[in-house]
Amino acid sequence: MRNFWITTLLLITTAAFGAEKLSLQDCINIALEKNPNLTIASKQVSAYRSGVRGSYGSILPYLSASARTSRSTQGPNEYIAYGTKFVSPDTTTYYYSAGITYNQNIFDGGKWWNNIRLAKNSLDGAIYDRNLTRQSIIANVTEKFYNVLKAKELLNVYEMALKSSREQLGKTREMYKIGQVAKRDLFKAQVSEGNDRLNVIRQRSMILSAISDLNIAIGQSPNTSIEIYEEEYKTPEYIEKEAALNKAIASNQEYKSLIAQKTSAFLQYKIAQGDRFPTLTSTFSYYRGGPKFSHAYEDFNKWWNTDLTFNLSFPLFDGFRRKTNIQQKKLNYNIYEDRIEQKKIELESRIENLILTLNTYREMIAINELNIESAREDLRLAQEMYRLNSATLLEVLDAQVTLTRAQGNLITTKYDAKIVEAQLALVMGTL
Repeated sequence: MRNFWITTLLLITTAAFGAEKLSLQDCINIALEKNPNLTIASKQVSAYRSGVRGSYGSILPYLSASARTSRSTQGPNEYIAYGTKFVSPDTTTYYYSAGITYNQNIFDGGKWWNNIRLAKNSLDGAIYDRNLTRQSIIANVTEKFYNVLKAKELLNVYEMALKSSREQLGKTREMYKIGQVAKRDLFKAQVSEGNDRLNVIRQRSMILSAISDLNIAIGQSPNTSIEIYEEEYKTPEYIEKEAALNKAIASNQEYKSLIAQKTSAFLQYKIAQGDRFPTLTSTFSYYRGGPKFSHAYEDFNKWWNTDLTFNLSFPLFDGFRRKTNIQQKKLNYNIYEDRIEQKKIELESRIENLILTLNTYREMIAINELNIESAREDLRLAQEMYRLNSATLLEVLDAQVTLTRAQGNLITTKYDAKIVEAQLALVMGTL
């Protein structure tokens, strides 16, 4: 009863102050704007994009400029020359210099090139992860959205059933007063009305719960008053298994992320192999200076020095660390072959189950629509025959229950099919 009054209060508040009307696309837009996981994933993409720029540092030249000044003081000292003792006073000397240095990596076993490729591939992987996060948010919001619609339409069905049972209770009460039916028929009509009333109360609570879940999914307070709508229900289209699987292999973000991880493992293996090769670097320096400060910037034909150096380094022995690292990177790379094959099997199984479920729902929708027409006609005939004393009240109540069940089955099937359709689109990477 407490839930009933809470639901009633919410409905009164909504009617008085209005609620925000949202379509499915509106809900998705709000969720994509507010969801922190998507914000984090977008920032990670930006970080990896900066990493791509930084990866070029190993091949681009390094140019630096420097300026230096020094002061050197020597204390008094004595020395003997030609048998004569001399005393030298303390002396102070100054030196000023300025110059530029150019460093260039010429060859490092291909590591610089593979590091650039690794940075770009890591960026691709981050983009796939961000897209997967985005699609998962859309799938979750879609599920919560259709759960609300399903709950609201089921409430309409239960309210119509309650209205019908109340009308039947009124008719049965009048027939009982004139002695046309027994008291047990009145009791049965009262029990039926009570059960329908309980169904309405429970369904209103389920609507509150579904709206709360949708609010959380789109990043709002669970108690936010919203009203959702759908312009037109579109039955999910038929999808062939082979076409869906091919689409998943080409577009599934999780699968593409796994491919990117495999490529990264291969590049890390190639980088480790680069340690087997010698490295060649060069350095060129130009600097000028002298005991006077002006020597650093005047008389450019004097007081200058240049230095050109080539450094060739070849690794000989490092305690087997290089060999062990190469073996580990190769094993990590080979593992991804099995992981990718396993993911293909998972995708095929998932797609097959979803398509089977979706096709079943499509057939159930058509069958349930026919069942509703049949149940509606059965209820009409049972009510007419009961009025003419040619049928029992139990037959009327059974016909009403059958109609309510058929209507509920149709609504549940319709929106469950839309949820499965979104799940299939998520697996296919087309959501």
